[in-house]
Amino acid sequence: MSWPLLGLWASSCVKIRRSPIPISRKELDFSINRHDTSQSMTAAGSVTRYALYGEGSGDLRPEFLHIETISARSRLHEWTIAPHAHPGIFQLLLLERGAGELAYDGRRCDLAPVSLVILPSGCIHAFRFDDDAEGWVLSLAHDLLHDPRIAWVFDAAPLGSAVSMQCLGAGEGGVDRRASRLSALFADLAQESGDAWSGPLSACLAAHLGLVLALAGAAMAGSEGAAQANGRSEALALRFRGLVDRTFRQGWSVDRYADQLGTTVPTLTRACRTVLLKAPGEVVRDRLLLEAMRSLTYTSAGIGQIAEHLGFADPAYFSRFFKQRVGMTASAFRRDNAWFQTSA
Repeated sequence: MSWPLLGLWASSCVKIRRSPIPISRKELDFSINRHDTSQSMTAAGSVTRYALYGEGSGDLRPEFLHIETISARSRLHEWTIAPHAHPGIFQLLLLERGAGELAYDGRRCDLAPVSLVILPSGCIHAFRFDDDAEGWVLSLAHDLLHDPRIAWVFDAAPLGSAVSMQCLGAGEGGVDRRASRLSALFADLAQESGDAWSGPLSACLAAHLGLVLALAGAAMAGSEGAAQANGRSEALALRFRGLVDRTFRQGWSVDRYADQLGTTVPTLTRACRTVLLKAPGEVVRDRLLLEAMRSLTYTSAGIGQIAEHLGFADPAYFSRFFKQRVGMTASAFRRDNAWFQTSA
């Protein structure tokens, strides 16, 4: 089965699998019975949104920045971070030691050191780490990416638009230079920011953060599927995708999207076909499908509830839409991909 809409960028040390992980039911059980509603699923079956995992979802300052080691939070949760999302927060994870596993959008990926992972704002994801795993997790407000002192990074690398990962393979002496530089920059950033920062970003801290993002972007540039388009077409396509992320449930026409973006339908279509390799309408339908797959994988909501949440007036139409695009029924997809397990 093909999964083109998920946008995975991976290299040889990141192994993808769609089959269930061969571990015990107790280890994989992320149902309500094991975790309370502050940890994974709410009683209504939706995925919990956090600022930082396990800390609630208060107001987020536009210059929020937080950095910590992988072990600092994972150890508190038995090295398992249940399915969740961070609205408004962009994250970078650098796994330097030990093994791990990332689950997102119906995929499960084994992570080996040294792996770099990018998690855009709002994506649903989960981790499981070995108890000797170590590395860094950098979290920052998505709005901070538009700070003029940092935004230049995104002219050269399409960071933040999709879940992406790269294995930084060994170089001379068994250590990849990019991995060593990123590790040192993360450590320096933690010392400079004091783990967390929510006030005005100093020029020095902004420059440091820009260097971290630039180096991460350079590392990602060699990963499979990295975007090559530049200039105004890329900017328009990424603005469109961001607008789709906010409105895909509302049934907007392509004309309305073009109007909201201050462009014409032909210009928007050319930009989408050049950068995203698909027409605008297909981008919207793929986003609907992605959200359906997320709900079926990470929540216990009924298929009728999911259909209504996605703006489908008729659950039967949603079922036909899903089967036509995925090649199996929504129920079969959930059976094969559900992250949590229910009692027999």
